[in-house]
Amino acid sequence: MIRYEHNPVKEKLRAGKPCIGVSIVSTSPICAETMAQVGWDWLLVEAQHSLIGYDDLVRCFQAITGRGPIPMARASWNDPVSIMRVLDAGAMGIVVPMVNSVEEAQHAVGASKYAPMGFRSYGSSRIAPYVGDYFTWANEEILVVVMIETIQAVERAEEILSVLGVDACMIGPADLAASLGLHPGEIPEHPEHEEAIQRVLAAGKEVGTPVGKFCQNAQEVWERAMQGFQMLTCGSDLGFMMAQASSEFARIADLL
Repeated sequence: MIRYEHNPVKEKLRAGKPCIGVSIVSTSPICAETMAQVGWDWLLVEAQHSLIGYDDLVRCFQAITGRGPIPMARASWNDPVSIMRVLDAGAMGIVVPMVNSVEEAQHAVGASKYAPMGFRSYGSSRIAPYVGDYFTWANEEILVVVMIETIQAVERAEEILSVLGVDACMIGPADLAASLGLHPGEIPEHPEHEEAIQRVLAAGKEVGTPVGKFCQNAQEVWERAMQGFQMLTCGSDLGFMMAQASSEFARIADLL
């Protein structure tokens, strides 16, 4: 059985390297298992913006664990129940949405850590057999990622990213656009949106906290990595399925 002495994604982030993952938005552990064989650093099971329930989450984690990428999840919200249940299910990393202040960042960290670092309830985790002394391991190795996805959070990014226990942040481009009064379809063309993204990156570099972003494709991942972003998604399992199916269908559509 594989043992996780350390969290490999945390190690890469500390070394200044980019870490690339994919969102799992289908409810299928088969899709998660398939994605786990590709070579990604992590797979993010989407517990906020998908139909994935708790049983689906556990099965996806089971399909991912030990196959290369670490199992992660985006919690449904920044509340202790959502965060603790995801960690108890076996997540090695947690992405917490809509963190807009220092206090909210501290709350996310607190729910992710056992005492004395936080207030997570002592209940172990499904992944404990893979790591040995889970209670010690969890406080040191669980990856805590906060999402900066409003202009209010952008303006406080340096303070948020300085909170002890915040290992990285990810920018949510769609909600950031909405907070700027933009339609998500305007994201690629709007300079105000890009300026906000770059402000977060600059804040992360200033305080030494890795910054990431949800990306749509490999080209964007490359561009953002070259700018210094480290925690990057490259689409989703269903996105890959739709893109490949659409491409193949276009090649035969005239025959139908």
